[in-house]
Amino acid sequence: MKKIVFRLWAAALLVAGTIAHTSAAIVPASIFSDNAVLQQKQADPVWGIADPNEPIVVSINGQSVATTAAADGKWSVRLKPIDAGGPYTLVISGAPGDSVTLKNILVGEVWFCGGQSNMQYAMRWDQSQSGKDAIAASTDPLLHFIIVANAVGLTPQTAIKGAWTEATVNTVPLLTSVGYYFGRDLRKALNVPVGLIHDDYGGTPAQAWTSRDALEAVPILKHYVVEEAAYPSQYPALLDAYNTKKAVFLQAKAKYDIDAAAAKAAGTPAPTPPPSAPYSVPPYEKWPAGAAHLYNGMVAPVIPYGIRGVIWYQGESNNGRGYEYKTLFPTLINDWRKNWGQGAFPFLFVQLAPTYTIHPPYENYSWVDVREAQRLTLSVEPNTAMVVTTDIGDSTTVHPTRKEPVGHRLALAARALVYGEPLEYTGPMLGAVSIEGAKISVSFTHADGLHSIAVHDAADDGTLVAPADRLAGFEIAGSDHKYHAADAVILGSSVIVSSPDVPAPVAVRYGWANYPIANLSNNAGLPASPFKTDEWRWASQPTDK
Repeated sequence: MKKIVFRLWAAALLVAGTIAHTSAAIVPASIFSDNAVLQQKQADPVWGIADPNEPIVVSINGQSVATTAAADGKWSVRLKPIDAGGPYTLVISGAPGDSVTLKNILVGEVWFCGGQSNMQYAMRWDQSQSGKDAIAASTDPLLHFIIVANAVGLTPQTAIKGAWTEATVNTVPLLTSVGYYFGRDLRKALNVPVGLIHDDYGGTPAQAWTSRDALEAVPILKHYVVEEAAYPSQYPALLDAYNTKKAVFLQAKAKYDIDAAAAKAAGTPAPTPPPSAPYSVPPYEKWPAGAAHLYNGMVAPVIPYGIRGVIWYQGESNNGRGYEYKTLFPTLINDWRKNWGQGAFPFLFVQLAPTYTIHPPYENYSWVDVREAQRLTLSVEPNTAMVVTTDIGDSTTVHPTRKEPVGHRLALAARALVYGEPLEYTGPMLGAVSIEGAKISVSFTHADGLHSIAVHDAADDGTLVAPADRLAGFEIAGSDHKYHAADAVILGSSVIVSSPDVPAPVAVRYGWANYPIANLSNNAGLPASPFKTDEWRWASQPTDK
């Protein structure tokens, strides 16, 4: 009886519906299923639950690694590195008659695709002809992915819901668009299997994706943990009330549906519908924005699955808090790298795209501060790269539909920084600045062939934001801290900036608006990142800082 109970507990703890092995005590961690992709050329961990003290052997591609489950049933092994290939069968064997077999396992490059709604944005949401064409051509037996179901955890969880699948015209519509285009380009460039872990949640801030310990260790971030301290004692009663009200509503709605169908069949007047959802989510959960809630529910269960790196698109929900984000974002990166135990793996991220009004005056700089925090992260975190999106924004939505260029640029960064291809992977980046009388000279890195480009809103043939015949987006300021639009002239790898309104400039900035009119690019067709050179107070900086 004890063994049966333990097996049921183990299955509930780890499987979350992805593998059905009701007669086996062995239950692999829920990130493992048929069609999984393992990271090539590294000692990938495989772990799970079995009977206490049960001998475990994990076999794949001619190798077998043995261990023994601990007293609590947990076990873990590390495979010897495997070159890209497959498909293989992975077998986890235990006591006689106790084994689990996973089929169609590939070995290649595995990337974690994280963030909020612009990463979550699925292929099926793009109704353009190019999006439909991409789906029609998406079947690829060597591109696999897993979509991790959205989940909140008040403490670190051990299981996810989701299963690996092959890329087909029927499955790809559900996949992250940015992730798909990234993976598709890697497949073409590397010619090895690629696995994508689609792990994102719309409308969520970075503190939700960072562990509690990491937030608590940083003074400027500790308030997120402190703010939740009052909730635990209140939460059980709030949750009970929520569940009761929800059950009453669902019962009333079910009755209404039956009565409405009967009335329609009888040709009699429809009944009065119940009020719409007369209940609210308990505030402690902050679904799903609470400190560490998504780290606990959606990241912790995946760690330490073998990955090559992370692509990340997030920051919209931290708008207005860019000054804090310049600490929070590097903290998140360090936190994941520390807990994954794979060293400083590549972390490639997307700078926020233009949105809101295009035309001046620019009174709200909430997104600009986040962009600057993202840019500064490059200088404090090694093995990172940033995709700039100033040329593919949309003034009508925070979810620009042009996702293919984003995935393509992330793939360029991976191919250059991770896989060593000799190609340009980023647009012009701020280098040195020198003041020469009434002019400021701004030099750039990644500046081969500086030129101005045409920028269009919402679509490649949309409203013209900035024409290609003149450079736009530069402003300079004097000691009064007031910025003025500036004339800008390209000179080699530098831009010379001046304004008749600022005879003695001390600072320069570029693309400094929620929707910047900015069009500096390099020969690779990659746009320059917005920046500022002043060290004055940030718009989002607390008054006590």
